[in-house]
Amino acid sequence: MKRAKVLSITAAGLAAAAVALTGCGSSSDTASTAAAATAAATATTASEPIPCIGAEEACTAKVPLGGGASARTVQIELTGTNMGEPTTTIEPEYEGAYDISDAKFTTGGSIYEFTLDAVESIPEGVNLDMTFAQKK
Repeated sequence: MKRAKVLSITAAGLAAAAVALTGCGSSSDTASTAAAATAAATATTASEPIPCIGAEEACTAKVPLGGGASARTVQIELTGTNMGEPTTTIEPEYEGAYDISDAKFTTGGSIYEFTLDAVESIPEGVNLDMTFAQKK
């Protein structure tokens, strides 16, 4: 009967083992790991597209403002491609606490993109509601 050897692994050894195991997968696994690392590194500057909830004729997107933003690019996935400029609503005490610039429709009109700046003192849970409607 053979007995397995028991090894003592330090934290540094465990980290080295993890690095060594990363190279053991397929090239797609390595590419996925690299892509995930890149996504995590850029998470503070880019955000996932925000869905606009509604029908093809009109929809509303909730853009989170909590904690502020500094030159954050925001993309809203629209439900139609012939939408007009949005109307915005926010709790009255936060009017003027944010700025939108460089707003434009992209990808054939299915994405609304802009740069957002918002003050840090805005608490979590505060959203800027952006309502889009079909052009008449």
